[in-house]
Amino acid sequence: MIQDFERSLMASATPTRALADWCAGLRDTRPSGPVLHESARHVLDALAACAAGMRQPLVQAAIELERTINPQPGSIALFGGSERWTVLEAASLMAVACHALEMDDGNREGSIHPATTVVPALLALGWQRQADYAEFLTAVVAGYEVAVSIAEALHPHASQRGFQTTPVAGVVGAAAACATLLGLDSAGIESAMGLAASASGGLFAYLAGGGNVKKFHPGHAAREGLRAALMARQGVAQGPRGIIEERSGLLQAFGGITGWDGSRARERAAPAIVRSYLKPYPCCRHIHPAIDAVLALKARATWQAADLQAIEVETYGAAMPHARLPWNTLEVAQLSFPWVMALACTEGAVTLAGFSEATRARPDINALAARVSVTQTAECDGLYPARGPARVTLRLQSGESLSEWVPDPLGSADLPLADEALDRKAEEAFGLVFPADKAQALIRQLRRLEAWPLAELY
Repeated sequence: MIQDFERSLMASATPTRALADWCAGLRDTRPSGPVLHESARHVLDALAACAAGMRQPLVQAAIELERTINPQPGSIALFGGSERWTVLEAASLMAVACHALEMDDGNREGSIHPATTVVPALLALGWQRQADYAEFLTAVVAGYEVAVSIAEALHPHASQRGFQTTPVAGVVGAAAACATLLGLDSAGIESAMGLAASASGGLFAYLAGGGNVKKFHPGHAAREGLRAALMARQGVAQGPRGIIEERSGLLQAFGGITGWDGSRARERAAPAIVRSYLKPYPCCRHIHPAIDAVLALKARATWQAADLQAIEVETYGAAMPHARLPWNTLEVAQLSFPWVMALACTEGAVTLAGFSEATRARPDINALAARVSVTQTAECDGLYPARGPARVTLRLQSGESLSEWVPDPLGSADLPLADEALDRKAEEAFGLVFPADKAQALIRQLRRLEAWPLAELY
């Protein structure tokens, strides 16, 4: 079923209904073992990101604000957090935490971070409804398919108009996922998608104007996607049909795409969750191929950061907004080519510690970051978004040059992050909020593709 769907989904003249039909049918057919395995990997990664982000000052400030708005306790606990919240508050706060440290997954061809909207919304709802893990993983697969399919059709058109696809498409994916978990039929799921689309939004203005509002985009999307599913279930409102393709729908409103008949759909050979990536480094994914190039050069040649006269990066157009960003805050440093390149060359690694205030104050890394240049090339543009390439050239003080080409970064579908590497990432993240034995137990638990109660995560 998944294979046939992948060939026909957005190729349909009515992709909204095709998606809703597929999500409704998924509960009966259930994803295959390999797809469920990948779903569990992405859930593990998302919860690791959520736990690591939970104690960040930005997330704590969001929690404090919610506490002042609604001081009455709810029944839903935050994963890695304290106190209890309403189901909508829990979904929103966990989504902000999931995206707080740029550790969450993504899909390159849609330029979207699906986990950070879909997983928190589902987790809050699943805990409230005492769902089991097998139901949860199935709904995750549904949410990814909807969010990523929309995003892939919108990208790069939406970003060129100033919209970030994570909140634009993610809110609809969260709604479809939650509607699937709630057991809605195809019409109900389509209604939930239509209701959620009215909450789509999120501007890229932070790249030029500063600010850390990007971290809150998934929070809005998770909350409103869940709300839309609940509204559809209760019959509070009816969402418009055909919200993806119809006049004034998502494709037209955010991408300027009219007259959708399915002919512009890209061929797909695997479910969205399988073709989405996991991040080995806690920073913007557009920078990852360049990091891989630096680390390859480190492994192959003997040089030190002090030997470098200049660092030159060749990349594709979608990455260029990150070419000259400063690094004065953690949030911006994680998006900054100059800082990340200098960090990788100096430390031989890119970890969370590299974005701390103390590290960002280091004169040696700051001096090297000022000697990083990033350019857009036709070669890289020709491969994107099917691939995410970069070439890095290091100019040494001696006059020697070292160059490395990376056609696709680690963590992509063709170069998947190994289970062992993912477990290490999760153990480090869980260790920030849980005792070591609890962290290891959580990893084992989330690897179990069985119908155990989600309440066991508490």
